Amino acid sequence: MNDLDLVRTMRADAPIPSRQRLDSGRDRLLAAIDSPSAAPHAAQPRRRARGVLLAGGLAAVAAGAAAVVAVQADGSPVSLHGAPAAQSVKYADPLVERAAFGWLPGGLHANGYVSDHQNEKFFQVVAENGKSGGSVTLTAYDRGGEPSLGYLPGGVPAKRIPAAAVNGHSAYWIFKPSPSGQSSFKLRWQYAQGAWADLEGDGLRGDAAALTRTAYRIAGAATFGGTRPIAMPLHVDGVPAGLTPDRTVLNNGAHGEVGAIVGYYAGGPSSSLGISVTKSDGTIGTAAPGKPGEPVKGLPRPNTKLRGYPAYQAPSWVLVYGVNGFDVRIDASGSVLAKVDETGGVAGLFRRMTVFGPDPANWTTNPVN
Repeated sequence: MNDLDLVRTMRADAPIPSRQRLDSGRDRLLAAIDSPSAAPHAAQPRRRARGVLLAGGLAAVAAGAAAVVAVQADGSPVSLHGAPAAQSVKYADPLVERAAFGWLPGGLHANGYVSDHQNEKFFQVVAENGKSGGSVTLTAYDRGGEPSLGYLPGGVPAKRIPAAAVNGHSAYWIFKPSPSGQSSFKLRWQYAQGAWADLEGDGLRGDAAALTRTAYRIAGAATFGGTRPIAMPLHVDGVPAGLTPDRTVLNNGAHGEVGAIVGYYAGGPSSSLGISVTKSDGTIGTAAPGKPGEPVKGLPRPNTKLRGYPAYQAPSWVLVYGVNGFDVRIDASGSVLAKVDETGGVAGLFRRMTVFGPDPANWTTNPVN
């Protein structure tokens, strides 16, 4: 992480740093395990005041024992039975491509997405070049007031730096390209009435003039307002009604990782549900859990098996290893946990879950219910 990443992590309501993992990976699991009551989303305070995605119409799950299909490594399905039936709602697609790159420098491709509905609501897409380490991040904020500027390294409040218009729309720099080359930049513009976007570059080569041209070409070609749902590597049935999605993340190779997070809350930060999958490296935890309330130092060693997979299970969360190439984490708290417990608890959600494996060709645009 460089100094510009620190600018964003210093703000609780900021989008994720462009060079930071997109809320996935083993570090993410460790952070979640250290706080068993917390849903697996970014290490930022949960929003407390404003609402998020809307739920659609009701869709009842069939009565009796629920059946789930898990795809094996060879592509053949395995039915998992035994979870109690759950009454659920059909939620709107949690990850929709609200913004997209129209042009990128050679070698860069989009491979990470975030839909965040906590403080400053935004959709974010990152594109990177795995060989050179360069990346660009496009963030589109929900319509409303101008987003906050945040802070420069060292805690100095950022200021608007004059910039040329983008497609005729007013713009300004938050960080200008540096004459030294291999620089970072952040350009903000108002792409429509009441609608703002940021473009951040990191680790891109070129002098200040070349980086400025690159920034304006990317910004000028960006598109907004799309409705394409983005496929994810998981599906889970039986998510209770009355929840509000707060943060959804898909990392499809960005920073060398593959993983996804779907987070919900109900009535405040103490009632939440988090579902995450992280591509497994084959490691199974060996750490011994401490006393109640104490963090686990490392990945916990299994204390049970769930549908044949080694797992660590606690009353409010479960971590299952090696499910079709992914490690699966589900946790719940507060009133959400009470609802989940009516239909088999967090282990019941896992039994109603499908993990599609690391091949995006098998993923679904319907990850919940």
